[in-house]
Amino acid sequence: MKFGIWLDFRNPVRWRQPWEEVYEESLSLATGAEELGFESVWLSEHHLTEDGYLPSLFPALTAIAARTRDIRLGTAMLLASLTHPLRLAEDAAVTDLLSGGRLELGLAPGYRDEEFQLFGVDRTQRGARTEETVEILQKAFRGGLFSHSGKHFSFDRVTLTPAPRSPGPPLWIGGGSKAAALRAGRHGLRFMPDLGTQPEILDLYRQTLAAHGHDPAAFGVTAIVTPGVYVCEDAEQGWEEVKEHYWYLLNTFQEWFGNPGLPSVDDLPRELFLVGPPDVVAEGIRERVKPLGDVERVIFFGRAPGLPADRATRSLELFAEHVIPQFR
Repeated sequence: MKFGIWLDFRNPVRWRQPWEEVYEESLSLATGAEELGFESVWLSEHHLTEDGYLPSLFPALTAIAARTRDIRLGTAMLLASLTHPLRLAEDAAVTDLLSGGRLELGLAPGYRDEEFQLFGVDRTQRGARTEETVEILQKAFRGGLFSHSGKHFSFDRVTLTPAPRSPGPPLWIGGGSKAAALRAGRHGLRFMPDLGTQPEILDLYRQTLAAHGHDPAAFGVTAIVTPGVYVCEDAEQGWEEVKEHYWYLLNTFQEWFGNPGLPSVDDLPRELFLVGPPDVVAEGIRERVKPLGDVERVIFFGRAPGLPADRATRSLELFAEHVIPQFR
């Protein structure tokens, strides 16, 4: 099994730092992840948030590419329904070329109401727009002239120039719904299910691959089995160090989904996170991956929002030294 870290460059008001420090620390975590032996680093996208959740993935990925040599560079996820697919294809091609062909392009429709309002996109169209984006990217990455006539995008005889390295970046579909599983399987794409996705959704994905002439064994699944991993020598001390940051993380997502947040940090479901010594974390990963079947990669937030960078670095060091070897 391979492991990757997930970064979002957030800078919450409660722990606010100068922005240049947050970005430099995030780039250092990505560079350090390669040195420690992590296989990939993934960035995710949101827009005009109070904590500055990373809004522009390709410049950040290119900056990481310039500081690294081998680590895979992914988007988990890029909000496909908010971006014109031709512009997306161009940005992806340039990033893939500059990184030496290391880009992995994860796509999701998005869900946050404010973002659709800000960009003037009808939220009810997000699935259809993502569907067309997938079709356009597949045509663009094959090379040569291509056309598209759809409900949301239409153009005739264009060529993606420059083109990414052949055969183009692997495409991933994110989400935990039946629609996401069907979209990934129908188009022969890799799948990155949301945290808490039921095994039945993964079964549907693999069945859909086979029904459309694709060998399920050839398509990997990247799993987000927990929003946070914090490896430490003492579980209780570690929990005290990270719990406020995880409370912030969870409450922010609850707010974006229109759900009430947790009243206090004492209400935080500790079992949702993996915090403790390496062997405890490794066993927790095994338990969470087992129901999902064949999983090729696990990713998790490498740094909880606002967590001091030195603590995040120490956790990643312990994970690399004592957890990763247990899965080789």
